[in-house]
Amino acid sequence: MDLSGLETEQKTLPIIGYSSDFLENGLPNFKTQTLPKHPVEKMQINKQKNETEKQYNMLGKVFGSQYPLMLRLEEEIYSQPLRLPCLPSSYLSLEVFRGTDIEVEPEDLYNDPNNSPLIQPPVHQQMEQYLGMTDLK
Repeated sequence: MDLSGLETEQKTLPIIGYSSDFLENGLPNFKTQTLPKHPVEKMQINKQKNETEKQYNMLGKVFGSQYPLMLRLEEEIYSQPLRLPCLPSSYLSLEVFRGTDIEVEPEDLYNDPNNSPLIQPPVHQQMEQYLGMTDLK
């Protein structure tokens, strides 16, 4: 009887990476990271994606299969930032494309980078770091 090929399998908890900056991220909660999400929570997270897919399927049946492809291509083009990496982009064209430019949400009012308590370095310094022209210290 050859037992060299058998390996004993130990049951251990998975190693979960967490940030050591507890002041910024809070204490790690391993229970929420290891347990599966509730089905209703999954549905709420995927609600916008599911609605968009239903709309694309309907448009594909009405106008042909090329129309949803064209809309996805346009959405991909509009979702690309058109400014320098250090400047915030408003994505106004994407909001107009999706039809969400009419609605005023809390993110529209309170998400202003000028009101942020963090001090941003000058634009020239950010671009030099982005392009790799300076040494990061």
